[in-house]
Amino acid sequence: KRAVGTTRIVWANQLLDQHHVDVVGFQELQTDQATKFLSITSGKWKLFPGLTSVKRNSENSIGWRTDKFDLVQATTVNIPYFNGSPRAMPVVLLRNKATGALAYFMNFHNPADTAAYPNQGYWRSQATRVEIALSNQLVASGIPRFMTGDMNDRAPYFCRVTKETPLKAARGGYWRDGVCYANKPRAVDWIFGSQRLAFSNYLEDRSALVAKTTDHPMIVSDVRISPSALPNAYGATPAPVVPKVTY
Repeated sequence: KRAVGTTRIVWANQLLDQHHVDVVGFQELQTDQATKFLSITSGKWKLFPGLTSVKRNSENSIGWRTDKFDLVQATTVNIPYFNGSPRAMPVVLLRNKATGALAYFMNFHNPADTAAYPNQGYWRSQATRVEIALSNQLVASGIPRFMTGDMNDRAPYFCRVTKETPLKAARGGYWRDGVCYANKPRAVDWIFGSQRLAFSNYLEDRSALVAKTTDHPMIVSDVRISPSALPNAYGATPAPVVPKVTY
């Protein structure tokens, strides 16, 4: 039996510090955990939606270190969850304080097959379609895109996303001669990013501290955004994102 959520979020914060994480996508972050996290970090982190929306929308919050990033824009997109019930999941545009570079971050949680909600494959497919459409909608901005989340799928999710969007996975994998090589992913949790991003030091942390904090591994990657690769990611703020995807 695991400790209560407000204890486990303290351990989660220790893991964020241990891995020097600057931006995090949470799944199933409860409101009492969000409150505790913001309390113990004393302004060092901000969350969206966090505590700014209805309670259940806190679950997929994106967090960022306030000494590293400023929030430029924030919105949500409805993703089909269990039996197609819409859940508002976040899209934020952050600006790096040191370089001025902009980046979009999206964080999702797709429905699993459970005893209470069996046979969710159709809705996972619909959720993936919306996620792909949103990512593709942002391509024209020229701003790098990150997509994180618990997709409750392994190779099929990788293959569909990397076929239908100009995204790559931090863990690797590729297409060759029309064949998808997903490299046997163990986790259902993913970090994707734009092709021009340089991912390194990908890690699926399954340590004892992670095991008592969550029933998933902690997925971590370093990434470098080269200024020369971002002709449109500086200067004027782009128009607000209005998700143009439905299901």
